[in-house]
Amino acid sequence: MATHLSHEEFFSSLSSLLSGVSNKSQGSVYLTQKQLPASAAASSPILQEQEQGQSSPESQPVPSILIRATDGRTGNPNPKNSKSKKNAPKSKIKISTVVASTQLETFYTRYVEVCKTGMTGMKKRDRSAKKKGKAKAKGPTKVTKA
Repeated sequence: MATHLSHEEFFSSLSSLLSGVSNKSQGSVYLTQKQLPASAAASSPILQEQEQGQSSPESQPVPSILIRATDGRTGNPNPKNSKSKKNAPKSKIKISTVVASTQLETFYTRYVEVCKTGMTGMKKRDRSAKKKGKAKAKGPTKVTKA
């Protein structure tokens, strides 16, 4: 199981990942979030550090969130280019951190700032040509009598 980064390490890695992809002409970054089960959250060293300063009077564990960021690489070699060593695939970049629910607001304010600054160079994917081609192919055909 991979270790989770601290918040500062996560933000610095995320900003470098986003700037690297935005400098290229193509690429993807996937940002995912999910609730972490209480059993997994108890074993996370990041959460243990965060909760040492805060003692909660409730006996129930507070739910935490797992935040992940990955680049668009699959890590699988392309069969067309497998013979050439020039185009060998780079390893997939995966970063993650765990956020306690008590720190969500402060984490998300910084998360939004990092994402906005990293996505300034990116452009939205152009899908208009693809849609026009499909619409023409699916559209009704005219039949003329000769």
